[in-house]
Amino acid sequence: MEALVLTKEEFLKRVQSPRMKPAGPVTVAFQLKAGVPVIDVTINGGKKLPMMVDTGASRTMIHATTAVAKQVSLLSAVDATVEMQGVIGSEKGRIGLLDSLEVGGWTLGGYPCLVRTFQNHTADTGFPDCLMGFDVALEHCSYLTFDYRNKKITFGFGGSFSSPVGKRAAFAPFKVKHGVPFITLEAGGKSWEAIVDTGSFNGVEISEEVAKKLGVQNQGVEVKGLYLMAVGGTVSSGQVKMRTVRLPELKFFGDRYRDVDIDIAPGPPRVGSHFLKDYRVTFDIRRKRLWLEW
Repeated sequence: MEALVLTKEEFLKRVQSPRMKPAGPVTVAFQLKAGVPVIDVTINGGKKLPMMVDTGASRTMIHATTAVAKQVSLLSAVDATVEMQGVIGSEKGRIGLLDSLEVGGWTLGGYPCLVRTFQNHTADTGFPDCLMGFDVALEHCSYLTFDYRNKKITFGFGGSFSSPVGKRAAFAPFKVKHGVPFITLEAGGKSWEAIVDTGSFNGVEISEEVAKKLGVQNQGVEVKGLYLMAVGGTVSSGQVKMRTVRLPELKFFGDRYRDVDIDIAPGPPRVGSHFLKDYRVTFDIRRKRLWLEW
């Protein structure tokens, strides 16, 4: 990897800004692998490789093996390293620079990314080594749509997202904190914020802190046989005492969901792809609205 290192001055010269944007939306097909959306992209030319589209990640990330294979330049560790925080814990990483990241007909040139230097080892789960964080849409798009039913993702440019008319739809305001989108949920008269996380294979998850707030911290059926792989390591559901509880009512997106099973899990509260998979989900980035259509 050290053969790919650039000085800070060289690195900054190659970061391109401003970048050209397509005149219209770019739509690409995705597959659900291990319960999360994965698209094919090209990094620095050559063959396509799989990349998870993860709205729960604030920055785009590749693995060191991909950095070496694709000759991705790195910022000198003397100039900067990063502490990456994941669901399980944290780990140190490097800062890389993609000469080109091609998604459909859209190419991002000179795009900074994080480079992970640790590897999770389990049986093959289908999770790719690379992920596209929410930064790509937040910095470049007017909207981002995950059409789970038709397995398509649309990156919107130029014009604003047209709010659904005459369709079954609901929306919730979202705010961006720490580079990722949060919405508000409510149960039992208590409210909390949760990340809308397409990179999570689960449905609705709450933290131990929220479980205590809701008075269900000592309840739930233990989840067995799952492995949680993320930045910070790999653990079994049993190791982190992951469990499922049923709430009589859950409110979000302007609706009430009755008798909802949610998971108490490590990390921040999240709404993941297992819930989102029944909808066409759009992040209207300009208006900070999250739409569900069904």
